[in-house]
Amino acid sequence: INTTSMNTKHIILMACAALLGATQANAQGQDLSILTANTDARTAAMGNASAAAEGMYLYNNPAAIFATDKKFTADASASLFEKAEGADGTFGIYALSAGYKLAKRHAVFAGFRYAGGLSLKGSDLLGNPTKDYKPYNWTLDLGYTYFFGKGFAAYATGSLIYSHLSKNATGAAFSVGGAYQNNELSLANKPANLMLDAKVGAIGPQLDYGNKHKTTLPTYLAVGGALSVEVAEKHQVAAALSSRYFFQPSEAKLFMLGGGLEYTYNKMVSVRAGYEYGDHDLSHITMGAGFKYHGLRLNGAYDLKTADSGSSYCTIGIGYDF
Repeated sequence: INTTSMNTKHIILMACAALLGATQANAQGQDLSILTANTDARTAAMGNASAAAEGMYLYNNPAAIFATDKKFTADASASLFEKAEGADGTFGIYALSAGYKLAKRHAVFAGFRYAGGLSLKGSDLLGNPTKDYKPYNWTLDLGYTYFFGKGFAAYATGSLIYSHLSKNATGAAFSVGGAYQNNELSLANKPANLMLDAKVGAIGPQLDYGNKHKTTLPTYLAVGGALSVEVAEKHQVAAALSSRYFFQPSEAKLFMLGGGLEYTYNKMVSVRAGYEYGDHDLSHITMGAGFKYHGLRLNGAYDLKTADSGSSYCTIGIGYDF
């Protein structure tokens, strides 16, 4: 028996469990959840309904940039998870993104994500201690959106992936989607805005860590929508609903459905609440608040797990539109 190969694989699996367990993905065999975790605090507070994005467009709905009259947008966010059992440190997902409208119909995006922060004690197959391991993942991301007119747009994003467990792996993934928006609706004689979004995400080949350990990307189909209404002067309400079906890896299929509500006063201060259902006890009660002043956006969210198998976490975000 090749004990070196077996020990390496054992370490990889331990590191994978520690890194991904904090984001709940490991419970369902969903590796590389950095490709699917919500990096936007506003939508995190609304049941993780990504169609309601008003920032962090690259990782939610790139076509939503055409709903704003600004040409340039930039965002940063951090999601911090409760302590993972069997690991030291605090797991976090950190993201930076920017988008720019080149012309009336074109927009480009760039971003970076990092997931890590845990340290776990290493051991071999016999339980003997080895060196500590600090698993992490990062992605470098690009995107493009084309606006067809009459509210319709299509987009594509691509990611370079680097994953470090005890061994390293590199790979690539891409997503494609389409959206429809209507900013001239009227609901009960009140001005309203509608956004619909659908995409297939995290498409790509397996990552190969060597020693016959490969990881399948968590490919998924997402469909959602968001509606906001000016119910009175200085008072706006919004609702959003989004679903995701993970069909890869085939042995770890997963369905998630989330929705939420938002109340905004004077286009400045917002409060939000929602609920996200997830198969296998991965559901969350979500809540948060936000503040906008001219182009500045500040948002915070807390997602509270509803079962011990899940993980509670908070997300904070800052953005600016120029």
